[in-house]
Amino acid sequence: MPQIVTPARVRRISGNQLALAYTQPVINIDLSNVSFKQRRNGSVVEFTFDFGTLKISLQQQIYIANDLTPCERRIWASHEQHHVDDNRDCMDHLGTEMMQYSFCNRLFQRGDWFPSNNFKRIQRNVRQEIGDAFRDLTKQKVLALDTRAEYSRVAQKILRDCPGPIMYTVFPGDNLSRIAQHYYGTQTKWKKIYDANRAVVGKNPNLIRAGMKLTIPK
Repeated sequence: MPQIVTPARVRRISGNQLALAYTQPVINIDLSNVSFKQRRNGSVVEFTFDFGTLKISLQQQIYIANDLTPCERRIWASHEQHHVDDNRDCMDHLGTEMMQYSFCNRLFQRGDWFPSNNFKRIQRNVRQEIGDAFRDLTKQKVLALDTRAEYSRVAQKILRDCPGPIMYTVFPGDNLSRIAQHYYGTQTKWKKIYDANRAVVGKNPNLIRAGMKLTIPK
């Protein structure tokens, strides 16, 4: 279930100042069922992979800003579910992907030997590479889904399907034409937004400020 949190927390977790919802994936790596063997190479004791199962699991949590209405939250949750599904699909390819990375390949595929006094460091490197492999797998999917066009699609669905009033918080760099494009698919309807918010914006429609709350008419 999505966690309903403050907008500031969504932005902090996602690292995106414009985010209203975010899916946070966490990779858990369990090496407890992996066995290693040792040998002595001169004065150095070495180890390598012997047998066992490396267990990798995925946990995901959706965060949604609490200043959205219940209807808006449902629509954003539906968008984030695509991220959840994409991340789950990437897990099917993680085993192959991680073998493209140096330490995973050398330890689990090639069977290279490492000095035993580096055991913990090698474990840390393997964990890091598995995380890197997962991020590489999901990177393109995230970029393909978190686009201006997709965010506009979500906004237009909210405007169409949710009861009013629909409120929009102005971000730095916004203008009424850009907001109209976001919600209506055309910049020409900026005056529709201005007319609904004259008391907030004032006489000059070009002087909207970050943090303003604007009503978006149906």
